[in-house]
Amino acid sequence: MSSEIKWVPPYIEALSPYQPGKPIEELERELGITGAIKVASNENPLGPSPLGLAAAARALADCNRYPDGAGHRLRLALAARAGVTPEEVGLGGGSNELIDLIVRTFCRPGIDEVVTHQYAFFMYRVSCGAHGVKLIESSVGDDLACDVDTLAAAVSERTKVVLLPNPNNPTGSYVPRAAFERLLGKLPAHVLLVVDEAYFEYAETLADYPVAEKYRGKTVPRMVTLRTFSKAYGLAGLRVGYAIADQDIIGYLNRVRMPFNVSTPAQEAALAALDDRAHVERSRQVNADGLVQLTNGLARLDVRAFPSAGNFVLVDLRREAGPIYQALLRKGVIVRPLAPSGLLRHVRISVSTSEENARTLAALAEVLKG
Repeated sequence: MSSEIKWVPPYIEALSPYQPGKPIEELERELGITGAIKVASNENPLGPSPLGLAAAARALADCNRYPDGAGHRLRLALAARAGVTPEEVGLGGGSNELIDLIVRTFCRPGIDEVVTHQYAFFMYRVSCGAHGVKLIESSVGDDLACDVDTLAAAVSERTKVVLLPNPNNPTGSYVPRAAFERLLGKLPAHVLLVVDEAYFEYAETLADYPVAEKYRGKTVPRMVTLRTFSKAYGLAGLRVGYAIADQDIIGYLNRVRMPFNVSTPAQEAALAALDDRAHVERSRQVNADGLVQLTNGLARLDVRAFPSAGNFVLVDLRREAGPIYQALLRKGVIVRPLAPSGLLRHVRISVSTSEENARTLAALAEVLKG
C-alpha cells in the first residue's frame, strides 16, 4: 500500500535539485590529488572582508543567544547606505532565500506565473517549481542576453512577478540603462519587478548600468531590489542578503520568513563588511584584472568567451562540455558545467587570483588539445 501513496505534490516530484559546485575536498578525496583549485562558484578569491571576519569571530561568544530577529542594526546601516528607511529593508539568508520568499509570498500555486528570460539564474526555476508556480522564460538571442522587449511580451494577466537578474548568472550579461527604462515603460501595474543585483558591486561602475533602486516609486511597476554580501564582500559562507522595496512589500515578506533567519555572526560580519571599502575596492580591481586575463587567454583558444559584468566568464567550448569538465577535474581544476541550465556546450569560470587564472587557462588549453 505504501508504494501507492503520493508523498509529495506533482510539482515537487518533477523538481530537479540545485547542484552546487564540487567542493575541493571532495575532488581531492575522489582522485587522490592535492592542490586542486575551485573556479566554479563565483566566490571572492581574496576571501572574506577582514573587518567582517573579525566581527563574526567576536559574535561567536554570544551564540547561546538567538539572533536579533529584526536585524535592526544591519537594516539601519543598509538603509542609511541606500538612502531609504529601515522599514524598506528586509534580510534573508543570502538573496536565494529572498527569491524563494518572494515567490512563496506573492504567487498562488497553479494560478499566478513568474516571468524571466532564458538562461537566467537557475534558482528561479527551483523556487518556482518548489511552490507550484509556473515559470515563463522569454527567448534570447545568440549573445544569450536578455531582450527586454521579448521579456515584456511574455507578461500576461497571470504574471505576478518578473525576475530580472542584472547582471545575470551564468551569462554575465546585463541590461543597460536605456533598455531597463524601456522595460519599466512596458510592464503593467499588476506586476512586481524583482531586480536581482547579486553582482551589483562589480557592475555599478559601468557607465550605463541602471541602479534599480533609483527608479523605485517613479514608474508603474512596483519594484524589489535584491543584493548580497556573498560576492564582493566575500561572506558567501555566512549567507546574508537583503531586499530593498516599499514598506508594505517588506512587511509581507516578514510575515512569511522564518524567525532568526540570519545568524548573529552573519549579521555582525555584514555590518562590519559594509564599511570595509578597501576590501570591496581591492575585490573590484582583482576582478577587473582577472576578467582581462581570462578573456585574453580564452581568445587564444578555440572557444567563445562572453562579455561579463560579474566575477565570472561564460565559455562556449564549441563541443559537449561534460568530457571537458571531467578532464579538467583530473587536472585539479573545478569549473562549472551548465547542462542543468540547458547550456550543454558551456562552462562558467570564476575569476580568481592571477596565478589560479593562469592555471585554469593552461589546463583548459591542454584539455582542448586532446
